[in-house]
Amino acid sequence: MRRQKTRPLALLLSLGLVLGLAGCGSMLERSYASVTPHTQFSDESDSGSVLRAETYQGLVSALLHLVEQGAEKGELRLYQYSSVTGAAASDVDQACLEVTQEDPLGAYAVDYIKYNVEQTVSYYQIDVKLAYNIDPKELKDVISVTGSTAVRQELEELLPDQPKKVVFRIGYFSAEDSAATLRQAVQDAYDNQSSPLPALENINVTLYPDHGQQRVAAITLTWQTQDRQTVENILGNLKK
Repeated sequence: MRRQKTRPLALLLSLGLVLGLAGCGSMLERSYASVTPHTQFSDESDSGSVLRAETYQGLVSALLHLVEQGAEKGELRLYQYSSVTGAAASDVDQACLEVTQEDPLGAYAVDYIKYNVEQTVSYYQIDVKLAYNIDPKELKDVISVTGSTAVRQELEELLPDQPKKVVFRIGYFSAEDSAATLRQAVQDAYDNQSSPLPALENINVTLYPDHGQQRVAAITLTWQTQDRQTVENILGNLKK
């Protein structure tokens, strides 16, 4: 009997959670597709070397998957595909521009994407080559956070190692957020350190792209060198 009494409450809670998630999905539908591209395409081969898609969004998501993997080339196949521009080749061109200019990770990491499109009886065969602005191995070090407020918390743990570069993939970048607020987050994380660190001489924040509710923030830090710090300490002692 006790279980029967609690089941309606559990069902209501579950229904509320589903509705809440549905509301978030409708509000950030495009963003969700960017963060979880695997929901839009599938692996054509057991090795995952060939990606299959059936829609334009699936095409974009497959390209984003290659970027996330740091892949320098990839093979895609479009099945039962209905073009959004009138031609599959034009769709691929548009998708490549979207990935390199509008998606935060693509805008940060990718220089350009070359492609070749061939039509077969069953599908469109697309071979792509990706050129990166950074070493693709650096992509594994990109830290994903839900919002900019989490940046300071992450930095508080990272700063003791005196990193020269930290890159965040921010899921929600509000209208109040900016490069300046992120620089302040770095400063706040530095001020909250329990043990002294070398002085931060410069904090540079670059956002990719320069608009949108999702961003990649590349933060480069210039730390005071030990030699300079020693000289300044000596000069400071002489003035006392």
